[in-house]
Amino acid sequence: MDAFLKWFWNEEFWLPKGVKFADFQNTADAIYAKPYEVYFMLGYAILLLCLRFCFEKLVANPLATKLGIENRIRTPPKKNVQLEAFYKTCKSPSDLQVAGAAKKADLEVKQVMRWLRRRRNADRSNLRKKFAEASWRCFFYLCIFTFGMSILLRAPWFWDGLESWKGYPQPMWTSVYYYYMLEGGFYISLLFSVMRDVKRKDFYQQLIHHMATLILIVFSYSLNFVRVGTLVMAVHDVSDIFLEAAKSASYAKKPKLADALFTIFAVVFFISRLGIMPYSVVHTTWIKMAAVLQPFPSYYMLNSTFFVLQSLHIFWATIIVRMAIRMWKSGGVEKDDRSDMEELSSEEEKNCEKKSNGHYCRDTVPNGH
Repeated sequence: MDAFLKWFWNEEFWLPKGVKFADFQNTADAIYAKPYEVYFMLGYAILLLCLRFCFEKLVANPLATKLGIENRIRTPPKKNVQLEAFYKTCKSPSDLQVAGAAKKADLEVKQVMRWLRRRRNADRSNLRKKFAEASWRCFFYLCIFTFGMSILLRAPWFWDGLESWKGYPQPMWTSVYYYYMLEGGFYISLLFSVMRDVKRKDFYQQLIHHMATLILIVFSYSLNFVRVGTLVMAVHDVSDIFLEAAKSASYAKKPKLADALFTIFAVVFFISRLGIMPYSVVHTTWIKMAAVLQPFPSYYMLNSTFFVLQSLHIFWATIIVRMAIRMWKSGGVEKDDRSDMEELSSEEEKNCEKKSNGHYCRDTVPNGH
């Protein structure tokens, strides 16, 4: 193991020429970020998961009740072994596959479609769960962004990108240490909880984003690039405050508030992710870093990770534009574009059956994650 760690943490690969990890040793007047300290983020992740549990139970759920957020009543499908097996192998079947399943189960196609719709609905998360998740993320982003800005507004590298690299490796402020531990712990906690959280259509893009962000946090801390790292974290957090707030308002059936928050989110997203991020942050790591420190192997890896993040920002920007167009046409934000459309309620299904004289309505609910 020692041989592997020595090979992995090759100073010629990770650090600028002439710099060694031994230079990161604390002195009486200064402390430095050290690679092994990233393991402490696991403890912060567990702490944040516990805090999230308490927040959802003691704050989000009572608030949901006060706001009148109720779970939709769903009618579960009747047990059918053949259809259940078919559903597990193909949750988004084509018309031809549905016809084949109907033939094997000796049912009408419309019956199978209705069964599949109800089975998919049974897997959907309820509104209270969505509200709890969104309100927790909104609360965390608001707190961490406020904490981050209290650091950055008095930091010289916030006003001049060259200060991120002058005198490298630079001593680290104690507040920056906690900023990193909380951010890293949060993204680790998201990876821990991703399987139980509501899955959206961009689930895999979100997963890649969380992993890319976590990689940046871990390696920027390990390599003592914490100054530019604080800029990246602040740029990412600010727009997410309004996104999660808009979702929470939407789940609470506050359309005007949701519209206003979404509009603010869209403006802040474009300014921060497509403006400040490439102009200030990426330019700092790509151009200004090379001007102060000669490029080294991990310099290219760091900037490649930024390229992945920026590509995801462009991907989400297209979603935001599509949502904005739909909002303009419909007169308001109807739903999070990354979520599935609401299914028919039990009462709507009954009415649908009556109107069709006993026949089943066509399943119009889109498939997806």
